[in-house]
Amino acid sequence: METTVKTSNKTLFLLQGLVFSALGIIMILFPATLPAIMSIVIAVALFITAISAIWAYVQSRKKEAKNEWYLIVGSIVAVGLGIWLIIDSKLLLKLLAIAIGVWMLIRSIQIIGTAITMKSFGAIDWLWFILVGLVTGLFAIIFLTSPEAMGTGTMVLAGVALLLVGIYYFVLLFQKKTTNIIIKS
Repeated sequence: METTVKTSNKTLFLLQGLVFSALGIIMILFPATLPAIMSIVIAVALFITAISAIWAYVQSRKKEAKNEWYLIVGSIVAVGLGIWLIIDSKLLLKLLAIAIGVWMLIRSIQIIGTAITMKSFGAIDWLWFILVGLVTGLFAIIFLTSPEAMGTGTMVLAGVALLLVGIYYFVLLFQKKTTNIIIKS
């Protein structure tokens, strides 16, 4: 049995590189105002979600005698979290720090794995991938160990980390066109 894996998805690498680089640049340029704006946007999204869940509950009660109480409970939780985000925007920073930390830890492991794979194929620039993976992992540990300390400086660090991940995808974009890996069993 033979399996061929082709890594030639240039459009996906370009899109990911652009998105991560743009997010990184935005976080570097607007570290102080970004959390407050994000808190308001997420709170509004939670309010809209709550209203739609209440509407779905009312509609289901009209059609059938279903007991969909979980829609009301979810709405109350969404409204409460939305109000909390508007009152205390630092809550979003803590949640964001944890989410970014977990994501960056997973991404750093993936980047290091890519570097090890590149080394086995004889790529010359695999050491740069190891470096980017280690720096991304370091940022992940910072975010996970002290999410309450996420402030302007940390937003800039997160922006730098996202920019590094964007550069990683651009480097992948300009690598050899295709790599065929043949696994025989």
